[in-house]
Amino acid sequence: MKALILIGLFSLSSCGVGGGGTTTGNPATRTVSVRMLDKTNTVAWLMKKMSESLIPSAYANVSGISMCFKRLRFKPVETTEEEAENVDLTLGQKNIDPNGTDLVTVSIPEGTYRRIEFDLEPDCDGTTKPSVSFTNFYSTLSTRDRMTIKFDGTYVVSENGTLDLNINAIINKMDIITSSDNIEDALEEIAGDF
Repeated sequence: MKALILIGLFSLSSCGVGGGGTTTGNPATRTVSVRMLDKTNTVAWLMKKMSESLIPSAYANVSGISMCFKRLRFKPVETTEEEAENVDLTLGQKNIDPNGTDLVTVSIPEGTYRRIEFDLEPDCDGTTKPSVSFTNFYSTLSTRDRMTIKFDGTYVVSENGTLDLNINAIINKMDIITSSDNIEDALEEIAGDF
């Protein structure tokens, strides 16, 4: 009889479904692949290009975007700014392709997130380099200023998945920056979305 009770208890304790966590406040974690891309509506992009062929734009598209990633924060809906958990990265400097750049895969607790932030720093991988650099119509611009790039939206983590961070607003802002001295203020005043 004792053997049957032990087998029953063992069976019950091994019936958990993957993902970890308990019912007492230890949420399951999920794997999220994070990538950046310009999710501009194709129709809007085509209309802009057609209008530029009739009336040339005052500036060209941004190219050669490079960012030096130091850390990442997923900010849950119910937490304050100070409670958000940092994830230190080993990404270092990455060239950002507006068509899509895979950045990192992280494990985060299930839940609803309202903001994603990246800290960009010139010493992101142990060597000094620009925290941000890019080329626009005016020049090739760069800065070693520390800054935080923000993305706002609602992202529900309930299973493994991919988070696409839309950099359209960031690219549009880079398009009109005329001096390296203005990069930090210009990029920190806007937010991408997801």
